[in-house]
Amino acid sequence: MAIEHPPVVHNPLFFLDYDGTLAPITDHPMTAYPYPGVRDLLTGLHERYPLWIVTGRHLRDLAVLLGLPLPAIGLHGVQEARIGGEIVSRMPGEARAAVEVLKQTVPEIEGTWVEDKEHTFTVHYRDAVEKAKVRELLGAWLSELPETLHAIWGKDIVEPRPRGIDKGIAVRRIVLKYGRHTPIYIGDDTTDEDAFRELDGDAVTIKVGAGETAARYRLPGPEAVIAYLQEYITLS
Repeated sequence: MAIEHPPVVHNPLFFLDYDGTLAPITDHPMTAYPYPGVRDLLTGLHERYPLWIVTGRHLRDLAVLLGLPLPAIGLHGVQEARIGGEIVSRMPGEARAAVEVLKQTVPEIEGTWVEDKEHTFTVHYRDAVEKAKVRELLGAWLSELPETLHAIWGKDIVEPRPRGIDKGIAVRRIVLKYGRHTPIYIGDDTTDEDAFRELDGDAVTIKVGAGETAARYRLPGPEAVIAYLQEYITLS
């Protein structure tokens, strides 16, 4: 069971999810600008500590929405870059081809729409009236994915993703570069659970909001996240 009130640690290494953590979840992804004060807060943290944004978005979205040249992981681990800079893709060619084929077969279901992320895509069903029925139909469509892909389900979304790539694997790769820093991972969605499970030892893993989680700690919402991060500015 996750504990409320996560500790403030010295020498942190921040990994921060974007949507639902630093910005609201909106009906259209490109209207999800960060909460007031978040840009200044991230700038202040980055001046003091290593900090990475970890998102399911294509990193070009964050160049528009966040507009800060922070190190980032995009598409759940497929991309790595400084926001606004050249993007390195870890998408295997076979998986990319499988995604392109699958994209042509998305069923037309009322209340759903497809967000094209170049290397991957997401089916949104937040506007569907009968979400349980939509999940059933989408589950049937995804029941025979090629071996190179598997489906990840988030908050009213589903996305095919290459096997062997996730937020946890990406974060572990970054942690190894930073030596004695204590990882702090904060996120709200299903895909963040991969990182919660991957990080161990003294890592501070924080689930935002309600729901079952592998995280050690919990914060009730984005306002609490901002207040927690602000403590690190005061600490320094």
